[in-house]
Amino acid sequence: MFQRLLTKSLSRQKPLCILGARGVGKTTLMKDFASNFSNCIHLDLETAVDRAIFNFDVSAEETLKAISFLKGKELRGSGTLIVLDEICKCPGAIKWASGQVGRWSGGQVDERQDGAMESRGPMVAATSSILTQELEMLTNPETGVMQPFYLFPLSFEEFLTVMDDRAALEALLEVPVPYYAYERLLNHFHLYALIGGMPEITSEYVAKRHLTSLKYIYEKIESRFIQMIPDVTAGTKSGDLATEVLQNTYPYAATRISFNRFGNLEKGSREIGQAFNSLSRAYFLRMVFPVTSASLPLFPDTSKFPRLQLLDTGLVNYFSGIQKPLFQSHDMNAVFEGQIARQVVGQEILATESQVTGDNIPLNFWIRPKAQSTAEVDFVIQYNDLLIPVVVKSGEPGRLRSLHQFIDMAPHPYAVRLFAGKLAVQQTQTIRGKKFYLLNLPYFLAGKIKDHLRGFIRLAND
Repeated sequence: MFQRLLTKSLSRQKPLCILGARGVGKTTLMKDFASNFSNCIHLDLETAVDRAIFNFDVSAEETLKAISFLKGKELRGSGTLIVLDEICKCPGAIKWASGQVGRWSGGQVDERQDGAMESRGPMVAATSSILTQELEMLTNPETGVMQPFYLFPLSFEEFLTVMDDRAALEALLEVPVPYYAYERLLNHFHLYALIGGMPEITSEYVAKRHLTSLKYIYEKIESRFIQMIPDVTAGTKSGDLATEVLQNTYPYAATRISFNRFGNLEKGSREIGQAFNSLSRAYFLRMVFPVTSASLPLFPDTSKFPRLQLLDTGLVNYFSGIQKPLFQSHDMNAVFEGQIARQVVGQEILATESQVTGDNIPLNFWIRPKAQSTAEVDFVIQYNDLLIPVVVKSGEPGRLRSLHQFIDMAPHPYAVRLFAGKLAVQQTQTIRGKKFYLLNLPYFLAGKIKDHLRGFIRLAND
């Protein structure tokens, strides 16, 4: 496999925890990080034998000695990395980590020549596929003792690395993208949208170059999530309901949903809502709530119907049975009523933004703050002090009525449209006559919107 881009953001300056869905590559990323240390002690907390280390009511220092003894590896001070893999499975390990990494704030540190602080003891790092209440406290950015890093499926940039097309990757990173690379990049992005960004799927495709070889992997990935459901639900009934909800989510990807009788299940809003919350704690999905303002700050309205963003587009395509029509289509907007285009754009925005800082960034869309209004803008992103609308649509600018309504409310004249065409800047106007500038970007630049906004806004102001 290759090195994930998030690896560059990991440092030895503070204990860390990598959070993300099962199968996105957390353990592989941690192995890459471990290469920065002289030795690594790995504990797989999904196994009873490693969990048993934390069953004793002893000091954090005594547990540290037990880890070294039972795993047969010496402690080399700050040259040692202790990895608590799937820490969510062991409350005792979470408690121990809280005390052990407290050294970093308790004065037991050395100052290096470059001014950074380094613990005299071993570095502690963790991974987790579930966000428990205890783990949420451990990784709270303001009060927790571990720095959280969120890992998502492969971004398109990482996908090109796995596909080993260096020329296409270099073209993607150019601003603006050279005209001669459009068709190749669009074809690659179409494949990325088709099979998804789960590392196991991408590696298998690169090896076999055939969709049929991916079937058992998609089913294995879903099976892993189903096996995790008892860890995020309370009791058999709620677990069974969460499983039903999971298996019914795929056709609703990138659409607004109602909890009441979701998927024709005979259950009310409260029970369905709890099932969705459980699945979100396993990172299988997220509920994206709308904003109604056309300016910052962002205040999502949780009283409105949310939009469903699933973990991976490849899973959506496979379990919705639309791989073939998507494979045969040139424009993703023509398939599944544009849902796949919105799903993959949302996925790409999350993956690209997180790989820089590891943050779990918000994902938002906009609706008009008026009763009975159906106006909706697919995404809104923060760029400096501006809230930029992003639509995933084909067609002429004059037909983008929801976008016009946003622009009429916004304190600026800038908008972005993602489609199957080529990069272009248009000056146009809303139905009410407000002039605005539209940055048209091909789908494959969904993760590079901010890179292109700088030049676009400068050009619009000239």
